[in-house]
Amino acid sequence: ALPIFSKRFTVEHIEELYSGIRLACEIYGVDLVGGDTTSSRQGLVISITCIGEADPDKIVTRSGAKDTDLICVSGDLGAAYMGLQLLEREKVASVGQKDFEPNFAGKEYLVERQLKPEARKDIVRELAQAGIVPTAMMDVSDGLSSELMHICNDSGVGCRVFEERIPIDYQTAIMAEEIDMNVITAALNGGEDYELLFTVPLHSHDKVKDLPGVKVIGHITKPELGCAMVTRDGAEIPLQAQGWNPLK
Repeated sequence: ALPIFSKRFTVEHIEELYSGIRLACEIYGVDLVGGDTTSSRQGLVISITCIGEADPDKIVTRSGAKDTDLICVSGDLGAAYMGLQLLEREKVASVGQKDFEPNFAGKEYLVERQLKPEARKDIVRELAQAGIVPTAMMDVSDGLSSELMHICNDSGVGCRVFEERIPIDYQTAIMAEEIDMNVITAALNGGEDYELLFTVPLHSHDKVKDLPGVKVIGHITKPELGCAMVTRDGAEIPLQAQGWNPLK
């Protein structure tokens, strides 16, 4: 870990940062090796390199999805993006005001989803305990639409996901209504949810449907059918990668 600090930060700030890093290492079984600090003219920059290894037979890539596989996702989607909108709204409201207190009442979950994302190692454990081996998997960092297209492109397949099956938290829906935004748009393109998107063989349906925190949202198709979302009224809308693109 290489933190770069502005001189505005105190020793106590640095201790708080390392306390959080240490806690994350304990939760995920990671050893913190090395690390250095240096100065910055402004702000805080943290650069971390993670190195790990896994048994070859336990690695799941993006390229293994097959026609008729079920598409599954953990948790709920769109909350992190709504949390970002809430933080930005309160930042604008605070301009020029002394002793400003942001209003997060009733929306604490959204703020947490934006500021404290967590890797879903619990879902990986549940899949293993249920004897379910995903055919393809990745996390939802750039938005559900982008990640689905990554899996489909790498696997040479198409997909159909159903709008009514996309998991949305109540607070996410309320926030989207407040800012006059389609909540499904937030789920498809918001990103930073860090939930797991994965595919499983059709014969695993009875097992996967009973997993807590996992929802079946669609299925893999033949490549010529393309990638689309089926709306509540049965219309098909082609998926587009409108989330964050790190290469741009």
